[in-house]
Amino acid sequence: MSNDSPDGRDTAGRFMKQAAEKAHQLHTVSDDGMHPMAKILFGWTETKHIGAIMFWGLGVFGAGLIILDLVVNRHDYFTFANSTGFYGLYGFACFTFVVLMGWPLGNLLRRNENYYGDAGGPPADVDPDLPETPDLPSHPDYEGDE
Repeated sequence: MSNDSPDGRDTAGRFMKQAAEKAHQLHTVSDDGMHPMAKILFGWTETKHIGAIMFWGLGVFGAGLIILDLVVNRHDYFTFANSTGFYGLYGFACFTFVVLMGWPLGNLLRRNENYYGDAGGPPADVDPDLPETPDLPSHPDYEGDE
């Protein structure tokens, strides 16, 4: 963006070149291959001890919920549901069950590596000795076409 004034301002006194460069930097991928908006949204995940901070923060939050569970008076139909930490343990058990059931389900649904045939050659059900079919016209002839 060109500007004729010596200090980079337009007639209203705004710094045009700097504003345009800043706007351009917000949507241009940097040299490290990361979009600037990704740096704004997820850049905090690259700090030094973020894994440990999140782990211990989540642990403290969970412990606080268990302590809160001691104070809350629930009136559940089943007596075992009134025990401290029941819903946390029940949720963890259900989550573990769902994750572990992914393994047999994956074995049931997954296809082997060569399910569609070898990548380099013709499919196994095609006879390579058969002559090739001639190319079809770009549009078929229909009755009434002249």
